[in-house]
Amino acid sequence: MISNYLKIAFRNLWKNRLFTVINLLGMSVGMACVVVLVLFAQKCLTWDAFHENSDRLYYVQSEAGGNRYPQTVYPLLDQMLKDYPEIETGTHIQSWYWPWIHVGTKDLQESTVFVDSTFFRVFSYPLKYGDKATALRDRYSLVLSESLAENLFGKTNPVGKIVTLDDTLQVKVTGVLEKFPANSSQQFQVLMSAELLKMNPSFSQNADWYNTFASVFVMLKKGTDKAALEAKLPQLVKAHFAPESQKTVLHLERYQDFIYDQTPTFSGLIYGAIAIAVFLLLIISINLVNLNVASALPRAKEVAMRQVVGASRRIVLTQFWIESGIVMLASLGLSVLFAIYYLIPAFNRMRDGRMQLDISFSNDYPTILTILGIVLTVAIVAGTYPALYLMGLKTTEAVKGQLMTNPRRGRLRQNSLIVLQFSLAIIMIAGTIGMREQISYMKTADMGYDKNNVLVFKTDLAYKNVETAISETRVILDQLRQNPNVLSFCTSDLTPMRYWNNFNNYYPEGNNTKTVNLRHVSGTQGYFETYKIPLLEGRSFKDNSADSANNAVVINEAAMKAFGWTTAVGKRLRQNNNDQVYTVIGVTKNFHYQDLKDQIEPLLHWYGGKQQLRNFLTIRLTDESKGQAVVKDLEARFKKIPARRALTYAYLSDEVGQAYQSIDNIWQMSGFVTLVAIIAACAGIFGLISLVAKQRTKEIGVRKVLGASVLSITTLLSGAFLRLVGVAIVIAMPLAYWLGDKLLGTFAYRVEMQWWYFAVTATVALLIALLSVVFQAIKAALMNPVKSLKTE
Repeated sequence: MISNYLKIAFRNLWKNRLFTVINLLGMSVGMACVVVLVLFAQKCLTWDAFHENSDRLYYVQSEAGGNRYPQTVYPLLDQMLKDYPEIETGTHIQSWYWPWIHVGTKDLQESTVFVDSTFFRVFSYPLKYGDKATALRDRYSLVLSESLAENLFGKTNPVGKIVTLDDTLQVKVTGVLEKFPANSSQQFQVLMSAELLKMNPSFSQNADWYNTFASVFVMLKKGTDKAALEAKLPQLVKAHFAPESQKTVLHLERYQDFIYDQTPTFSGLIYGAIAIAVFLLLIISINLVNLNVASALPRAKEVAMRQVVGASRRIVLTQFWIESGIVMLASLGLSVLFAIYYLIPAFNRMRDGRMQLDISFSNDYPTILTILGIVLTVAIVAGTYPALYLMGLKTTEAVKGQLMTNPRRGRLRQNSLIVLQFSLAIIMIAGTIGMREQISYMKTADMGYDKNNVLVFKTDLAYKNVETAISETRVILDQLRQNPNVLSFCTSDLTPMRYWNNFNNYYPEGNNTKTVNLRHVSGTQGYFETYKIPLLEGRSFKDNSADSANNAVVINEAAMKAFGWTTAVGKRLRQNNNDQVYTVIGVTKNFHYQDLKDQIEPLLHWYGGKQQLRNFLTIRLTDESKGQAVVKDLEARFKKIPARRALTYAYLSDEVGQAYQSIDNIWQMSGFVTLVAIIAACAGIFGLISLVAKQRTKEIGVRKVLGASVLSITTLLSGAFLRLVGVAIVIAMPLAYWLGDKLLGTFAYRVEMQWWYFAVTATVALLIALLSVVFQAIKAALMNPVKSLKTE
């Protein structure tokens, strides 16, 4: 019986090979997109779930001034372990600096975090070599990632080997990590002991009960009431936190939610991927159903004869299910190949080093089962619909080749499918246009400073002799002052788009009740002039002892308004945690020191000292054409200073554009999916016009005999479909506007949904429909009327 089903299935698929090929190609490309989107969503929804005790893992979150941060004070962990027996263990995961690792002739610097000896008790990162119980017990221990260990030592087991850090400190390799999942919040190449970090003077002076920078993770004992434990934390704050931090509220949050603190837009990415996958799946499924119905019409007699000779409904359905199943399985095979060899690599390139997708049949079985479930469901639906349609025909009429069932019910089913399909496609087209305009706006918006003709050099090159580098850089800066191609320059620890997430509470001297949380960063002479950041009042920094002695600061307009001032120059500020007094010497206009996704917050620049070697050297050119001459001169000069890294540079305008690359990548992926949806919509309506043409074959023949022109018949057949597309436009536009407005509302600075977005979308939808139906309509209109009249 099965062999008979298969034989008939392959015969019918070959007989309708045009529809079979359209189905295969449409479903393959569409399912490839769905595979990638489902894989991405599954990775995101199971973020950090690979840890054995993930249900008992929590991180400490601090709340101050109405804002929450996934950091706290460093001494907190030890105190919590001492005071609360409900906590089984815990660890810090602390970024501070990345040491240079020297082995033989190799000098490498990789992402490094400092952790406690209990790290492997808290988290389930697998070790390829070494013992989890002792790997981080010693202060001078070092655990490497598998890839870094192979880079340094080859394929051998490096445990016990000695490496040199920063040319001075020797540590022992005590473990090698196996490759761990990409959907892990913690991504690192090197683990070092937190005990070693405590010896660092700059760290130890900040590791107090005031500065909030530490990432603290705890594992609760089984059966612990998290809420009850959390209720005890205010007592700890009152007993130990600095007086200025007594209002801090501590929270324990599930570790699996840590990624949402790191990336606030993370949930939007998940739901966006799921929504697009559902939209696309609906469109390609409708397309498959439409084409299956169209290709099944000539089989009305076959189905009728099966019923006459006693075939049950199950037998007919099984035949159609097998045919749909063959198409879906073939499409799935092609889609997996397309996804693995094209879409996933393209997706990973767009992700630019962040979570990389791959398919592991051992680890990704939920995704595989989900995809197989989708394929099975679509195959059953796509097989059931045409089978029920044909079985719904009157047997006596179907045997004669009369295809019409209940006309109103048939048209309603067809019309509903085409309206739904085009509504989804229209929403996707409008959303893609809106996102494209938002990205263009962000790339070209006025940032509040002049980004043209500005070169930014990274001068933190890991110099082998810092004193020599400082001395040589001083000479380079003196020569830049004489360079006719240089309009101005500055050295700085940061640049626009690279501002630190460093905050503190300030209040006007004599009024400690008016506290404002300011982002505070360093500034130097020439910084505001080089970037052409305009001042509302006052002046910028000068290289003199007065600015240093007076603790001169420059604030932005948002900060001045936050303090309730109409003028700020000469005002004096204090911090909560020290006795220094800061004098405001200038106020800048608001400028975007981060990308336009975020609001401009109150900002303070403190005087960072004289112009000397820092992280960045920024040069404003007299003309962009002079850039290469300046670059070559500086490359030659810095090359003479012994360092581990080469001098690199970029134009500021390029850096601003690069800040939106991730959003641009999302738009490109969405654009590709939208294109697939449009193609599927074309194929679907192509199938429906075929169905209508076949159903109205005799009518078309009669009309031609009576003198109807090709144009009038084409208009007759295509007009109904174009009206349906019009209905889809009317239904989809309000939804597209609402969804687009919600999407753009996630940006602090945004474009508004414009009327022309919808005009373009409607035009595209109508053109798609027109191109899809005209070919089949003209073909039907040109058919020989003698043949048409013989069909019934």
